[in-house]
This record gives sequence, C-alpha cells and structure tokens, in this order.
Amino acid sequence: MEYPEHTMAAYDAALTSGVRAIEVSVNVTAEGIPVCIHDQNLDRTTNATGPVSDWVYPSLINSVTVQPKQILGNGWAPQPLPNLRDVLDRFLGKVVIFLEPKSNEAAPIVQSILQTYYPTANQSVVWKAYYKSPTFATMKARGFTTWGYVDDATTDADLTTYGPNIGMWGVPHTMAPTRIQEIVNRPDKKKVICWEVHRRSQRDTLAGLGVWGMMCAQYKWVSYAKQILKKDNWVTQVKAPGDMGRTQYVGTRDLKYDGTGWAFMDVAGDAVLIGSCSLPEFPTNGYRITFEMKFDGTVPTNEHAGIAFGKADDSTYQFGASNPAGGYHMAFRGNGDMQIFSHTAGVTNGTQLATAATAAPVAGQVMSFQVDVTPASVKITRTDVTPNITVTSTNATYRGGYLHLTGGSVSSLANRPRWRKLTVNAL
Repeated sequence: MEYPEHTMAAYDAALTSGVRAIEVSVNVTAEGIPVCIHDQNLDRTTNATGPVSDWVYPSLINSVTVQPKQILGNGWAPQPLPNLRDVLDRFLGKVVIFLEPKSNEAAPIVQSILQTYYPTANQSVVWKAYYKSPTFATMKARGFTTWGYVDDATTDADLTTYGPNIGMWGVPHTMAPTRIQEIVNRPDKKKVICWEVHRRSQRDTLAGLGVWGMMCAQYKWVSYAKQILKKDNWVTQVKAPGDMGRTQYVGTRDLKYDGTGWAFMDVAGDAVLIGSCSLPEFPTNGYRITFEMKFDGTVPTNEHAGIAFGKADDSTYQFGASNPAGGYHMAFRGNGDMQIFSHTAGVTNGTQLATAATAAPVAGQVMSFQVDVTPASVKITRTDVTPNITVTSTNATYRGGYLHLTGGSVSSLANRPRWRKLTVNAL
C-alpha cells in the first residue's frame, strides 16, 4: 500500500525505511521456478490472469508485470515479478525474512532451495504458514524459527495441538480484541504478531493488547510519528504514505490524480484520509488548512462535499456513518452554504455548529478555502470571493490534526468534487 507489493522496489524500500523484517510470499511456475507474489492467481496485482502455475518462467518474466497504478497512482511504472533466488541473494542476512510458500507445490521447492543453496538461512529466515501446515515439523528440525498464523475459528485446543512446532503465533487484525489478548496471555507465552496493520490507531490498540510485532502494509506511515508533508504532492500522481481510503488492495477507494495537481475519488460520497499532511499533535496555537476545490458538474442545492478535520487519530471517516473518532467536517453545498458540523464518535448524524451563505458553485469553477483551528475556535473562510466570507464556531471539543477529503453527500460522479493545493501549517 506504499510500494508495489512483493517487488524489489518494495523490499528495497522496506530496508531503507528501517524495518526489522520483510514478508516474502512465493508461488511457482509450471516448471517449478519460484517467483515472489502473494496470490496463486495473477489477476489482482498484474497485467495477466490465471494461475502462476499455468505459465512457464520465460513467458512469465517477459510478459507479466505488477501493475500498481490503481492503488498507488499513475506515477508508478509497472514492476517485474522477482525470482526468489534473486531476493534471497540480495537480502538474506540483511533483514529477517518471513518466507511463505503459498501453495502445496511451492513448499517442497522452497525447502529444497534453502537446504541446497542457503545453509545458514535458518539464522535469519522465519518459516511462515497457516498453523496447521505439515511443513512446520521439518523446518523446526532444521533450526528455523516458525510463525503460524491462525484465524477466528482456531480454538485453544488447536493451539495446544499444533503449538509444539510453532515458535510464534500470527493473528489477523480483524480478530476480536478479547481473543487476541487471550492468545497473547496463553501459558506458553509465545510472541504474537498481528497482520496486517495499516493505521497508527490500529498500532496503538494492538500494542495495548500486548501484541509483540506487527506486519505493516504501510510501514512508513505506521512507524513515523510526525507530519510527513506540509503540502500535497498530488501533481506527481504517486500516493504519499498515510493517504488511504477505507479499504485496501483493490484500489477502488484510493485517491486518484489527473496529472495537473487535482485529486479526486471514483466512488461517490466517499472519503480519503490525507495522513501525509495531517498533524499527529495539536500545535500550541493551532493550525491552518488551505485548499482549492471544484465540482465537475452542477451540484443539487442541498448536496455537499468538503473536508473532515480535527480528528484525534487516523481511523476511517465517512459522512453519514458511525465513525470511530469524532471531529468536524466542512460542508460546502450546491446552494453555496458553507457549514461547520461536529460529528461524535459512534453517532451517525453530525451536529451543525455554524453556517454562512456564499455564492453557489459553478461547474468547473475553482474555489479556495482556509480553515483555522485554534484553541478557542474553528473558522472557515471562503477566499475566492470578495469580500471573503467566514463562518466561525467556538466549539472546542475536538483538536486533533487528522484530515480527510470527503465527497459528503454528492450522489453522482458527474458532479464529483476535486481538490488541489492542500497545505497544513501550524499557526
């Protein structure tokens, strides 16, 4: 979700970011050549379809590439599928490698490669598989640390039965917190690693449950504790760490770019976290957000879009839904009304705090806005009109710095909002 998954570009970036471990997933071609790709099928991440095992290696390596543009932006070029041997040659001994064959055919091939060509691999490779995998006994006997991941159906009896060959447990981030804590607190006291972690708010919750390690699909974002950018870099058409939609891996809800600096969404009424420009801590005197916005079409008078801000963490936001954290949203309507709403965690509907009438938006017309959040007030100003028009609320409930672009209630993509020239600075 920050680099094209299971590519040399991703593995290299992980090391330069300071990770302690990388995950390497392996499937094999028709003649048994191991390549690094998570899925047994090529459909999700590449320009091809069907099983990896239907391809011979020369055809695969010359015809198939990882296609990151839908998720990471059009600024990314296609990336080749790495050969496992190339990955091991480059990274073995430099970082811990969690290595997982993703099919029954791949497992013995990978085991043989490790035993034949990399006799010291057990010093830095962790053998990773579903906890019931029959491969664990062999790899433990060869001196490898083993990591078995479980699911919601895994019982305590299962953990006891399969535990002797497993050194660490893996739990999914979707597992109930009470169950995660039960596995953490088992009498065997094995280390627990949670996969996959996308948000700082997830990280903090899991740390509180006693999870020892986290497998992060957005490592730079999760591990970094400061504001990354003070202004957007959407003109590059490359997703910045911390910018993310409400779902991962399919690209539908990720931010899109038109190449001229405008960012938009392909789902009506959705929202995208702009973590890269967000402030993890509230500055002493507050902060200022500036941005431009336009609508592609003529928006119905009561529909609106804008930004959500003031959130204390990076959890998801969606207008008209129950959200994990409270904050504010700016609603700019088709009739020109500019409004400040508060939204309480766990409550579906927002509360209007203040409103002001401005000129109605015109399709394609660029508008500019300034949002000031100080200890005493929240103030929104439309700056493309003369005189400028301001709406103010003295509500001081939320003073977080996490920011979302939100399509609000705009119901048609023909009228979709677009944003550019976003800046966030301390006052």
